Amino acid sequence: MISSLSPESIEAWLLWQHQLQPFTFNEKFAEEINSSISEQIAKVFDKSAFFSVSKAVPVKNVVEEPVDESLPQLERVRVKAERCSACRLAAKRTNMVFGEGNPEADIMFIGEGPGEDEDLSGRPFVGKAGQLLTKIIENGMKIPREQVYIANIVKCRPPANRDPMPDEAQCCIGFLKEQIRIVNPKVLILLGKVAIKNLLGIESSMSKARETTYEYEGIKVFVTYHPSALLRNESFKRPVWEDIKKVMKYLGMM
Repeated sequence: MISSLSPESIEAWLLWQHQLQPFTFNEKFAEEINSSISEQIAKVFDKSAFFSVSKAVPVKNVVEEPVDESLPQLERVRVKAERCSACRLAAKRTNMVFGEGNPEADIMFIGEGPGEDEDLSGRPFVGKAGQLLTKIIENGMKIPREQVYIANIVKCRPPANRDPMPDEAQCCIGFLKEQIRIVNPKVLILLGKVAIKNLLGIESSMSKARETTYEYEGIKVFVTYHPSALLRNESFKRPVWEDIKKVMKYLGMM
């Protein structure tokens, strides 16, 4: 029944449909639709009296308060991210999920965004996909998870775990770039198409993207499937291991 569906589920479904078959409107109109989709869904539900929901509209930045300059660099960026309300994702987050790990790590993993477990805990990659990533790091690479640094393109959970929308990623990407600058790893490992698109501007299939290594601000970049893809399709496990071995060989770990 329609009354059992949440606005977030409807929104995620519409966005998924758009990815499969983009709406054939001009670019400006499409951007306006994407920016207001949550608000429009809330209005429809209110008018239909299915149930009462708050309007999930994009929120604006407030006047930025000064950050204690005595804090470590990463902590200063974290404080700014915690205060951020630049996009619609901030309105419904339980926790901002900044990132964690060794601030001087040689290896930095970048995913797409927090899921439900991450939103509840405030930590990246702690759900089933995160547990698999931990196994890749500790059992495959033979290093403690705490020795690497892990972050995402966006710091707040998208509704129903959908991909971040372009404006949401744009609002958040500055925090990630600061994390990369401060950690200054030897290697970036991008997990999935969302990370590749938003950090490198590359839109291609994962099988195609994996054929090449890249550079970001002088840092070597490797790409591989997101751990959640492995949970859906075990055939991706071998390609991921091949990608991880490339990283290890580059770093002299094997």
